[in-house]
Amino acid sequence: MAFFCSSNQGENGIYSAVAYYRLSKDGRKGLESDSIANQRKLILEYISKHPNIQLVKEAKDDGYTGTNYDRPGFQEVLDTIDSGKANCVIVKDLSRLGREYIETGKYLEMIFPAMGVRFIAINDDVDSENRRVGDDIIVPVKNIMNESYCRELSQKLRRQFKVQRSNGEFLGAFACYGYMKSADDRHKLVVDEYASEIVRGIFVLKTKGYSQQAIADFLNCEGVLPPAEYKKSQGLNYKSGLKRAGNGKWSAVSIRNILTNPIYMGTLVQGKRGTPNYKVKKVQVRDEAEWTVIKNNHESIVNPQMFQCVQNILRRDTRTSPTEQTVFPLAGVVFCPDCHRPMCRRTVARGKKTFSYYVCSTHKKGQGCSSHSIEQKKLEEVVLRAVQNQVKLVVELDRLLSEVGEGNVIATKKRRLDLMIAEKNKEIDGYKEFRYKLYEALREGLIDCDEYEKMRAKYAGLIESAQKAVEQMQDKRDNLLEDSATEDSWIMQFIRFDALQTLGREAVVALIDQIYVYPNKEVRIDFNFRNEFVTYQGLLTETSKEVI
Repeated sequence: MAFFCSSNQGENGIYSAVAYYRLSKDGRKGLESDSIANQRKLILEYISKHPNIQLVKEAKDDGYTGTNYDRPGFQEVLDTIDSGKANCVIVKDLSRLGREYIETGKYLEMIFPAMGVRFIAINDDVDSENRRVGDDIIVPVKNIMNESYCRELSQKLRRQFKVQRSNGEFLGAFACYGYMKSADDRHKLVVDEYASEIVRGIFVLKTKGYSQQAIADFLNCEGVLPPAEYKKSQGLNYKSGLKRAGNGKWSAVSIRNILTNPIYMGTLVQGKRGTPNYKVKKVQVRDEAEWTVIKNNHESIVNPQMFQCVQNILRRDTRTSPTEQTVFPLAGVVFCPDCHRPMCRRTVARGKKTFSYYVCSTHKKGQGCSSHSIEQKKLEEVVLRAVQNQVKLVVELDRLLSEVGEGNVIATKKRRLDLMIAEKNKEIDGYKEFRYKLYEALREGLIDCDEYEKMRAKYAGLIESAQKAVEQMQDKRDNLLEDSATEDSWIMQFIRFDALQTLGREAVVALIDQIYVYPNKEVRIDFNFRNEFVTYQGLLTETSKEVI
C-alpha cells in the first residue's frame, strides 16, 4: 500500500485547510516553540507563502496527550473534513498530530487518503501531495521516534513520582478536606484550621455513638459546607467525580470516607490507583503492596488512638434504636464466649415496666448455643465499676512512672531492646550454622539436591525474617526518646476518664475491646492497651530495682 494518495484538490487548484495545534500538559513546561501561539505563527506564515492553500478553520487541543486521539480539537478537524468544508490538514510537525505510532500511521496511510485529504507537517517536511523518495520509510520512523519519546517520558515521570511519594511529597491535585497545600511547598500538607475542627468533630461524634447519617444530618442542619463545596468556596477549581443528586450536602458516604482516611492521623497513602502504561488511560486500583505509605508524614488532626478506636467501631455491627439518636453504650462490644458472636439487646415488658437484656444472638435465633443473658442495667453497672478500677490502676501506674523518672524508664527500655537484639542475632547465627551443615550433608551424600534446596530456601527465609526484626528493633532503639511520648499516649486515654461517674459510649469504645458474658452471669472485660499495661508494669518493676 502506498503511504499517501492524491487529495481532492478544490476549484482553481485551491485547498481548504484546517490548521491544527496541540500542546500536551508536559509541553507547557517544555520548549517555547511548542506553544500554541508559536504553532499558529508558523502555520500562518507557511500558508502566506502558498497561495493555493486557504485557511478555513483552526482547531486546538491545549493540555492533551498525543497518545490519545479522543481530543475535542482533533474531533473538530474530522468534523470539518466530514462536512466537506476542508480537504487539507496542516500541523507544525508529526508529533502535533499524535505520538501513538499505530494510530498515527492509520490516519496517514488509510483515513486521510480515503477521505481525499492532503496532509502537511511543516517542520518534518511532509506533504502528501508532494511525496519524496523515501517518505514511506522516513515518516513511519519519525512516528516511532515520537512514540518512543512518550514511552521514555512516561517512564521518567513514573520514576519521579515514585521517588516523590517515597519522600512523603503530596502529589494530589487537591488536598484532602481538613488540609491545604503549603504556600511555600505545594507538595507539603498543612492543617486547615477551620476544616480540621469539623474533622475532629466528626470523629468525636462517632465515638459518642452517632451514625454516619446522623453526623451528616447534623452538619447539614448547621450549614457546614461539604468538602466539594468548601473547596469551591476557597476559590479552588474543584470538580468531584461523584455525579449524583444531592452532592451539595454531607452524606453518610462522605462521612465514612473521612472516618476511614488514615491521612487524618498523619499517614500519607498514595499510589492506590493508576494506569498500567502510557497507552492505557483507564485508571485501575493497584494491589495494596504497590501503595506508598508514609507514617508521621504531616501534622495529624486526630491522634492514632482515636483513629484506631473509630476503625474498631466501624467494623462492628451497631444500630441506632428508632427512639434514640445514638447507639447504646455497650452496643457491639458484648460477646458470647461460646459462639463468639455479638450479643443483641432485647426488651421485655412485664406489667407496666420494661426490662432490657443482652442475649446470645445465636441462641435467640434457635441455632444452638446456650442461654447467655444479662440485664442491661446490671451489666452497665459492672462495666462502670470495672472501668473506674482500671482507670485508677493506670493513673497510679502513671504516678509511679513519674516518680521513677522518664530517663530511667527509657534506659530500661534500651536494656530490654539490647537483650532482644542480642538474642535475635544469636538466633541468626544458629540458622547460618545449620545452613552450612546442610551443605556438608549434601557433599557427604546424606541428603539429595532437592532436599538441600528446600531446606536451604527455608533457612534463608528464616534468616531474612530475623534480620528484618533486628533492623526494626534497632530503629526502635535509636528513636526511643522520640517515640516515647507516642508510646505513652495510651495512658492519657485512661487518665481523661479519671472522673467518670456515668458509663458513656465514648469511654466504652476508647477503653474496652470486648466484653464476654458467661452462662452464670460472670463477666469478663478485655480492655484496650492491656498488653501495654502489662509491659509498663514490668518496666516499672525492673526500673525500680535498678534505681534502688
